This record gives sequence, C-alpha cells and structure tokens, in this order.
Amino acid sequence: MSIFSRFARKPQAGIPLTTMQIPTSTFNFRSPLSPDAILNARYLLDQGRLRPILSLYDTLLREDDATASAADVRSEALKSASITLDAQNLSQPQIDYFNSLIKRFGPVYGDLLLALKLQGTLFRQIDYDFDGSVYTPARYLSYPDADLRLLDGIPVPHDGEQPLSLDPRRFITLHRDSAVLYSILKYQVFFAFALNNWAQFTETFGKPPRIAKYKPGTTEAEKEQLWAMLQSFGSDLAAMVSDNVAIDFADFNTKSASVDLYSRLCEFCDDRVTRRILGNTLTTKAVGDGGSYAQAKVHNLVRQDILAGDCRDLDVFLTAHFTDLNHINFGPGTIEVNVQPPADINLLERIQIDVQLYNSIGIEFPFEYWYETYNIPLPPK
Repeated sequence: MSIFSRFARKPQAGIPLTTMQIPTSTFNFRSPLSPDAILNARYLLDQGRLRPILSLYDTLLREDDATASAADVRSEALKSASITLDAQNLSQPQIDYFNSLIKRFGPVYGDLLLALKLQGTLFRQIDYDFDGSVYTPARYLSYPDADLRLLDGIPVPHDGEQPLSLDPRRFITLHRDSAVLYSILKYQVFFAFALNNWAQFTETFGKPPRIAKYKPGTTEAEKEQLWAMLQSFGSDLAAMVSDNVAIDFADFNTKSASVDLYSRLCEFCDDRVTRRILGNTLTTKAVGDGGSYAQAKVHNLVRQDILAGDCRDLDVFLTAHFTDLNHINFGPGTIEVNVQPPADINLLERIQIDVQLYNSIGIEFPFEYWYETYNIPLPPK
C-alpha cells in the first residue's frame, strides 16, 4: 500500500473547516539519546505509540550536527526542484489558486515530505483562511507534544486513552515504517560515548600532572608554598624554585593511540549518519585520497538518484493534497503536479549539445531558452 493512500479518502462537503484543538500529553517527555531510551522508544513504537520515538528524532536533529547538516543538505536540494501544475482541463481560477499555493508553500511542502521520510510520521493540521468563496491553507500546524498512536497504520492523536475523530479535510496523517532516522539512533549513542571519553581523556592527559620532590627536613611552610606553586605551575610561563626542590612533568606521549581511537569512532559515526541520509559522504566531506574525483562522480549519481526519488514522492504527495483541496473548493477531478529535479549538467557540455543539435538536425530553440538555460539577463525591450 502506498504511504499516500490516506489521501484516497475524499472530504465531505458542507462542514466548516475551523481549526480543531489537539490535546497534549500531560507527561513531559524529554528523551536523552541513551541506550535505555532508544530501546524503550522502539518497544513502544512496536505497540503503536509514536511520541517517544518522535521525541528522540527531534532531539537527534536538534543536537547532532552531522544529522542536522545532512538533513539540511537533502532539504535544500529538494527545495531547488521545479514544481509545476498540469493546467490541462483546469479553469483559470483553479490555475491561479494552485499556483499561488506552490509559490507560497513550495519549500514548506518539501520539508513536510522529508519530515515523513526521515521520521516516518507526518501529522499536520491545516489552518484555513476563507474569503467567502474558497478555503486556502494558511498554515500547516504541527503538534510535537500530541500523544500520537497508530490506528490501522494511521497516526491519530489521543486524549488519554480515547482516540480523537479527525476530519480528513483538515489533517495530513501519514505514516511509513522505514523511517530514515530509525537506524541512525545507535550511532548517536556511540558518538556521545566517544566524545564524552575523549573530553575526559583531554582533561586528564591534556595538562600533564606536576610531581614535586622535596628533601628531608623541608618545613611545613615550604611544603605549603611548594603545593601552591604546583597548582599554578602548569599555566604559568615562568617559575622559580629552590635547589632543594625538583619538579617533574609526567609524559603521556604513549597515550596518542587512545586519542586516535576516539577520533576514529566519532568520524565513523558521522560518516554512517551522512551515508544513511545522503547516500554518500563526499557531499559534506572532502576526501584527500587518490581517485577522489572518480568517487565524487559515483557519489553524485547516488545523490541524484535520492533527489529524484524525493521529487517523485513530493509529486505524489502534492497531487493527492491538491486533489483534496480541489474537492473542497471546485468539485471532483484530480490535480496533477509535476516535480522535476534541477538539471545537473555542466553548461559547457550543454552548449556543445545545443550547437550540435542545431547544426546537425536543425532543431529550433525558443528565444527565451538561451537566456533561461544559461542564466543570461534578458535585454531591455
């Protein structure tokens, strides 16, 4: 079954589309990214309770730089896609209505689609404006504290143990089992472990201990003065001591292997997170090894495949959503939306292809094509 089959339910006519109040859970759930919290959230997810795992995903995106960075890269790539309306058989009011939504909410729709794919659940209430003739989405409201539970594969908010009845015209309620962030949680635990131990290692061995030796017969006053010197000796640039005192610094050069161990574990976790979200690591990380150009070309193909998949899913999402809006405002009929990724071709290669097409088989190009393709300003009229 398609993750967008929820939209197959056609909205009923004649009911005011006022905003509905969604109760929040009385339990203040703030998840640390710990093994116990992850295991508990996964157990509750198997029972159909979504809030604990969604809280972990929010924490992950908020606190882990690698996850947030990779998600931003994927989001910005999707926002650069071209969203167009198939205007065939549509009236001018329909064309104006849906084009205005694309212009206003284009980037928002990309974020909604990626929220579904990354977190596996999308729950939004549509807040409408009504001008006397049509209902227009004004906002897509999220409820991070709602007690969402799965009923027949659909996320439904609960008030205590009672599920709320939702008007499908006012809500987007989608769920998919294969959330991208699900498999990333364990790497954040490993990363936090490595970073914490690395910090402790640096605190312990970054400033070597000072060891003072004094001869028999040293007075208590001299010992107290020596102790005060030791406490500040690591940061002072100069010191003066008696011939009766010897101060040594412990040498921890042999501990460099431990530093490399923590560093490699952090890099491993970052690479795995980036690979899971973007399909590669070269999008966000330069590689200095030989053959990096060939690797970059392969990784770029993977990136294009992921972007193309996101565009196809956004195409389905918007077609279903706009069709529901069409039923509310204009009547039956499907609204087809086309989402195309940006052309990823070198302009030097593009001009060679265009010239060859023109010279070899005489293909004519519209006047505007050259200015739009090569980003050349149109001459003043």
